[in-house]
Amino acid sequence: MSTAQKRKYLKYTLATGWLCLFIMLLLSGSVLTGFINGNSASGTVMDKQVYIEQIRGAGSPRESELHEITVQYQVAGETYQIYANAHIYAGMGLIEEGDNLIVVYSPSNPAQAQVLSYALYSPMVSILGYVTFVCFLVGFPRWFLWRNKPIKDEK
Repeated sequence: MSTAQKRKYLKYTLATGWLCLFIMLLLSGSVLTGFINGNSASGTVMDKQVYIEQIRGAGSPRESELHEITVQYQVAGETYQIYANAHIYAGMGLIEEGDNLIVVYSPSNPAQAQVLSYALYSPMVSILGYVTFVCFLVGFPRWFLWRNKPIKDEK
C-alpha cells in the first residue's frame, strides 16, 4: 500500500472520529447546555425497578431486562420526580437506591428534566463514544508521525 493510500485511509479514520464526536454532541447538546447554564440540581435515586420485556422479531422470542430508576430532585423549593431508563448501568450495580445524580431541568418547566449521566451514556452515545475513541486512538498517533513527511510516489 502506498503512502498516499495510507494517508487517505488516515483521513477517513479521523473524519469518522470527528463525525461521531459531532453527532454525540448533538445528541447530548441540550443537556450539556442546561448543565453549563446552571439549570441542574442534585437528585436522589428513590426507586429502582426491573421489568422483563418480551422481544419479538426475527428469530425466536427472547426476554430483555429493562432497568428504570425514579429520581427525586428539588427546584426552588418544589419537589419533582422523573423516571429514567437506567440501561445497563443499574443492572451492573453501578446505580443503587440512595445514590445522588445530577438532573438537568428546563428553566421554564422544571418538571421536564433528564438525568445528566444517562443523557450522555445512552446506548447510541455509548456506541458513538467507543467508535470515536478507537478512531482517535488509531488516527492521532499516525497523524502525529506523518504530518511533516513528504509523500513519495511509489512504483
